[in-house]
Amino acid sequence: MPCFTAMRAEIALMSGSAFAVTHHAFSSGAGRTSDGNGSHASTLKSPSYTKSVSWQHYRIPESLGFYSGPRLVPIITLIVMSGFGLIIPFIWPPFFNLFMLIGHWISTSGPVGYFFYAVAERVTIPFGLNHLVTSVFRFTPIGGSAVIGGEEYYGTLNMFMAYVKENAVIPLDLAGKMEQGKLMIQYGLAGAALAMYRTAHAQNRRAIKALLISGVLTVIIGGVSEPIEFLFLFVSPLLFVFHAFTNGLANMVLPYMGVKMGFTGDLIQFISFGVLRGTRTGWPLAVCVEVAYFFIYYFVFRWTILKFNLMTVGREESSPVTLNAHEETAIANIPVHDKSELQAAEQMVKALGGKENIKSLDNCVTRLRLTIADMGLIDEAAIKRAGGIAVVKLDQNTLQVIIGTKVIALRRDMDNYMGIC
Repeated sequence: MPCFTAMRAEIALMSGSAFAVTHHAFSSGAGRTSDGNGSHASTLKSPSYTKSVSWQHYRIPESLGFYSGPRLVPIITLIVMSGFGLIIPFIWPPFFNLFMLIGHWISTSGPVGYFFYAVAERVTIPFGLNHLVTSVFRFTPIGGSAVIGGEEYYGTLNMFMAYVKENAVIPLDLAGKMEQGKLMIQYGLAGAALAMYRTAHAQNRRAIKALLISGVLTVIIGGVSEPIEFLFLFVSPLLFVFHAFTNGLANMVLPYMGVKMGFTGDLIQFISFGVLRGTRTGWPLAVCVEVAYFFIYYFVFRWTILKFNLMTVGREESSPVTLNAHEETAIANIPVHDKSELQAAEQMVKALGGKENIKSLDNCVTRLRLTIADMGLIDEAAIKRAGGIAVVKLDQNTLQVIIGTKVIALRRDMDNYMGIC
């Protein structure tokens, strides 16, 4: 059974269904700790897959030749995950019990629990682990349970949707665990973006305007905050601490002010679950808080940037990226409307140390995810000039480049430039 559990999780992962893995690993039933295998499988998926890809070039006995090459990758991965499935049932239960204790503490600690839940969700963003925090509460008994309309529901999001179905206002305790503070800090980030624009050198403002506007639109409309957060995270961690604190503060205070909109991570959800459900959700008051957060962020960021001379976007001294003759010729031979895109891809590849230095290239919603041969060849300043917002080095060979919503197009152009597709 443990092996079979890991195999099912691995199949879901290889098919690209992250939700399937999460749902399988944490499906209903507080005592089914062995199903945690699916969650842990995701942590081993990347290194085991990357290593097995390198093994596909190894020669194996001719009698087993059918399983050589690309076929060797899933075979090795399956063997690794089967061993993992045998071990994890002895490791997972203590973690499950710890999560249950944390969830119980948040549920019974009132506003203090709501505060630390929102802070934890925010401070894990630089590591890409924020969904680990939120998903556990949204879809499992750790987030709580309730009987609604004669049926029992587990997890904050499941309970919330049940209340919406019954056209009922969510209770205060649930509102405190629905990340309502996230909507407030999104408008706060708009104020932060304005502060960064106003404090940028005059000659650089035109160049950074598109970056900031697209970032703000992504934050407010799409609910993806990284394009703005990573503009100041590494420049001033103190500002990010302030950002996480204000997220927790809003999440703690809003339910007691009568704001019970629930799941409102972006503008569309705010309209759907707040405005369209009437003033009983407290959305007019939420708008007032959003405006207040905009100005608070603007003045705090502006004062901090000027006081400590922070090198936020548009304030650093930079020189243009130069291309060699071969690259200039390649750009000259393509249609005018495609030049900027290809040039950005070429500049990014060059900033990453060249084609030979990039061992693997992938992306998520806002980030390029790369395996690099030599981290010493990485030019972070050139990466930012090529369109990168920030660089996150996970280890000596793995890094992430924060791009924003244009990451899919950039990844495609980089693949084409490197001859991958």
